[in-house]
Amino acid sequence: MNDGFSSNHVFAMMMRLQLWPALVAWALLGVAAEKREMEVTENKGYAAGQSGEYFRYKHLFYKKPTEEDFESAQKVAQEVRCAVCAQILKSLLGRARSYSEDDIADVIEGHVEYERTGDAVEDQMLKHKKGCNKHFKDDLVAEGFMLRPCKEVAPEIKNDTSPCLWQNTEKPSKQSVDTYEVWKEGVFYACEQSIAYHADVLAEALAERLRGVRDVNLTEVAEEACRTSAKCASSRKPKASETSSKPASKPAPKKKGKGSKKEL
Repeated sequence: MNDGFSSNHVFAMMMRLQLWPALVAWALLGVAAEKREMEVTENKGYAAGQSGEYFRYKHLFYKKPTEEDFESAQKVAQEVRCAVCAQILKSLLGRARSYSEDDIADVIEGHVEYERTGDAVEDQMLKHKKGCNKHFKDDLVAEGFMLRPCKEVAPEIKNDTSPCLWQNTEKPSKQSVDTYEVWKEGVFYACEQSIAYHADVLAEALAERLRGVRDVNLTEVAEEACRTSAKCASSRKPKASETSSKPASKPAPKKKGKGSKKEL
């Protein structure tokens, strides 16, 4: 009995010793694979984080966003808020099914269902692509709009280095649109602080303004609504809720009337 027990014990010890190198090799392979995956992610510049920037973009090639970047984006937003608001609102009104309050509220909220791509980073970005997370990209960045010194592109507005919204004749690539840059964040916050946080008032005022009107100058209507209803020219410091880094903007729930339809 003692010999048998000793033999089994020795055999078990030998098996463990024989398997140990394999287990070590397996663990090392796992670490190496994880390291390679991290290197690939870094090389591709994939966005990975929990603040709002990581839900708006797919790529961050150069550096992670900092508090200084956030502050710079806020300053940019205050400079270009009216121009951003007017351009986006004009585009949204052009896509509205009608000028009813519900239809205008629908395009402002920008709820769209996207098919999953299988790319975790892109699917996360698309999941949160609604409201201003969608508008600043689709209606401005993807259409060639960017910020340039006013004295170069709009000296009649400001003959200095202040940022002005300007449209390039060439549209950027999809990768460029989905790549983080501080000026893009400024455009996003400009949309948030004007359109998103005055969504109800805008929808109601625009529906009243456009009711029964046939020949509409959307540029004039959008500029007026941004000044009066969205208070884009306000010099006040934005509230904390207007400068948050939440994944997506959340306008207040719209009023429900006849014909209301879309859900989040």
